Amino acid sequence: WQPRTIREALIDYKRPHGGHMLNKDRIRLMTKLAAYEQGKGKEYMPMSQYYRRDYIGFQMIKTFLYSTISFCILFLLQLLYQLEAFLNLLYRMDWQEYIVGIVARYLIFVVVYQMIAWAVYSYRYQRGQKYQKLYLNRLKKVQKMYEREEKLLPIDNWEE
Repeated sequence: WQPRTIREALIDYKRPHGGHMLNKDRIRLMTKLAAYEQGKGKEYMPMSQYYRRDYIGFQMIKTFLYSTISFCILFLLQLLYQLEAFLNLLYRMDWQEYIVGIVARYLIFVVVYQMIAWAVYSYRYQRGQKYQKLYLNRLKKVQKMYEREEKLLPIDNWEE
């Protein structure tokens, strides 16, 4: 059961004498749940829809694309910075050796970038799972509080 509004969450049932019954523990838990949903939950909740392997794999593909784009930009910037020297050596250089050197630098760049990305996304996934587990435990506590109160209050005393 989920409340439709914040007001319904704070003022759940009316007592027979007309006062409102507030459960401070439940309010605290629901406040923590709402804070999580608005803060860290925006990052971690979508992450929890994936298996660890799928999440990290998807992030590694994105990282590969970004690292390739980054390498190309860095290569072009270096080429522009050393354009005069490059043009002087243009006809005298061994093109095969030059291209092999660029490919080797690219592979090293991408492999290092991927290793860092794997470590970062593995850590993020673990941390996200920890926070999601805490979130779900708190959600279960709130649900149990509602169930306990439903058992305590007879239906005849409920006012709408």
